[in-house]
Amino acid sequence: MPTPTPPTKIPSITLDADLVTDSMAARLCISLVGHVLFLKSQVPFPVVQMARMPGGDTTSRAAKKRQELLNSFDTLASHLNTTFTALSTAFAYHSGTKDPRSSGRAYLAVVLGPTPGSAKCRVMVGVDALEAKVWGERDDRLDVPSGREGEEAEDDDEKSHSEDESDSESDCDGDTDSSECGDSDSSDSLCDEEVASETEFEESSQAPSPPPSRTPSPSSSPPPPPPHLLPPTYAQELEALRTAERLLSRTLASACGENDGQGMASEMAPTQTHIVLRAPRKFMHPAWVPKQTLSGAFDALLDQFLEESGERPKRDDVKKRKKGGNVEGVWIRSRQRLTEDSEIISSEEIPEEDEMIWWTWDGRLVGFADW
Repeated sequence: MPTPTPPTKIPSITLDADLVTDSMAARLCISLVGHVLFLKSQVPFPVVQMARMPGGDTTSRAAKKRQELLNSFDTLASHLNTTFTALSTAFAYHSGTKDPRSSGRAYLAVVLGPTPGSAKCRVMVGVDALEAKVWGERDDRLDVPSGREGEEAEDDDEKSHSEDESDSESDCDGDTDSSECGDSDSSDSLCDEEVASETEFEESSQAPSPPPSRTPSPSSSPPPPPPHLLPPTYAQELEALRTAERLLSRTLASACGENDGQGMASEMAPTQTHIVLRAPRKFMHPAWVPKQTLSGAFDALLDQFLEESGERPKRDDVKKRKKGGNVEGVWIRSRQRLTEDSEIISSEEIPEEDEMIWWTWDGRLVGFADW
């Protein structure tokens, strides 16, 4: 059962899992986007509540804005599901490695303003220990025989193979002997006696031997195979997603209560909301566009986010801190925490395809205040 962590300036939630799966990261990020839209006064009601409200007059200007925002929000939710799957695959192939149990850090920013570069507010989301797994890769370990059953199957195969070889050799010897007897100038009776004696010898040599003892010795018995962990069912996964969403909501509410009742909540005029993602150059997704021009501002924002959350020691670089602007955000963590970014390779140069850059979502969310 996940437990909420004590609120800080950068709140965090800790999931009851070793790694954060792609579906969990996508579900929590889209949930956070909905919270940010409401807390920043971009929508008059929570997005989930607006989707359940009756439509009423669909021809009014407010109804059209509401429907456009809901459509864009649904599109973003769909894109984030495949986005974190593609990002997880990119992490799995990081630096030529392919370890399905490795993980990486993912960063997503919710930017409010006319453009991502001229933002009025930036909310950073850090996903710690995102599972690195190749999309579509199967686990066939259940089909491989293990333990005593596998050894018995191998013994049976070897026994049948040896019997086939002995039968083929005996047939070949019989044919050779008969041909030699036919070509010789000796009498028929002598040849018959030789063939009969050889046949009796072969039959006596092929007599069945007593079966070997099946009692295994204690020293040669193999160790039991490790238990195979079955993946969670759909119902279990759905319940885990709902539990994590409730944990995120409680954590954000606690953060608002700690910071003089404000937290992320602030009055802002309706504007556009952009989504920015940090991913390797080899990351591929049709809904994301690489933006090299955003590297300076968002790298500074990320540095400040890591400093405010205690991941890095604070520096007195006032100019760089001003460039990053005021930072808000939340951490999504698992039981397994990373001590450094996944793209850092000790004493080795980072390949160009593994270089982390910023990508922007090709859609946008337009806020409104009319109802």
